[in-house]
Amino acid sequence: MDKVTACINSRHTQRNIFIVCVYVLALVFSCGVNAGDNLQRVVVADPFIEMHSGPGKGYPIFHVVDRNDWVVVLKRKHDWIKVRSSDDKLGWVLIDQMQQTLTAPGVHAKFKQVAKEHFSKRSWEFGVMAGDFSGAALLTVYGAFNFQKNLATELYYTQVSGDFTKTRQLGIGLTSTPFPKWVVSPYFTIGGGYIENAPRKSFVFADTTDTTYVVAGAGLRMYLSRRLFMRLEIRENIVFIDDDANGEFREIKGGFSFFF
Repeated sequence: MDKVTACINSRHTQRNIFIVCVYVLALVFSCGVNAGDNLQRVVVADPFIEMHSGPGKGYPIFHVVDRNDWVVVLKRKHDWIKVRSSDDKLGWVLIDQMQQTLTAPGVHAKFKQVAKEHFSKRSWEFGVMAGDFSGAALLTVYGAFNFQKNLATELYYTQVSGDFTKTRQLGIGLTSTPFPKWVVSPYFTIGGGYIENAPRKSFVFADTTDTTYVVAGAGLRMYLSRRLFMRLEIRENIVFIDDDANGEFREIKGGFSFFF
């Protein structure tokens, strides 16, 4: 197996960074979860609130509810509240506007916003990371489920692009977080999976190879705001090339993730 050598050019690195940013923005602004609030009917205190056709700023505003009119709270997705107006129109309102509504004269409605204390209670997380794989550029997409406050299982896909080969990894791992309540929390991970190494098209006589690997590593999760956090990680990969030889590859990467 080729050791995925040679430095990647800056254009490729910039493309990876761009992909990460676009993916994270899409996750932050378009994804959400259901959550209940003990509110049934509230009165608009601002001059108006805007109703969108869906739970996101990309959905058009189709109706406004004027001051002193009321709306009924139906459900919540992330930072968006689905409401029914007094004239039976259904739409989504940003939580920041709903914070200015009243449950009674002079009493502001309270909607819980995602805060750092929810970071340690997360069940799911998804994200993208980019970095270096023994001299080549890599991009990882992953998802994880926390089945205990200290333990999580994750599934990930990594693509490595070198000058001579392209490598793909599909793996599963177990992550241990000894201090889950810390805003900056260290973690340790072990795992393994399947790896495929394919030559670039210019190497017409080279063969595609596939094998298995195991991995161990450590990293940091750093809470940023609402559902967004940063993740930095270093891992050592041992690839079982054949019966007589193994390959060792160091992986250093970082990126952004969201949780719920």
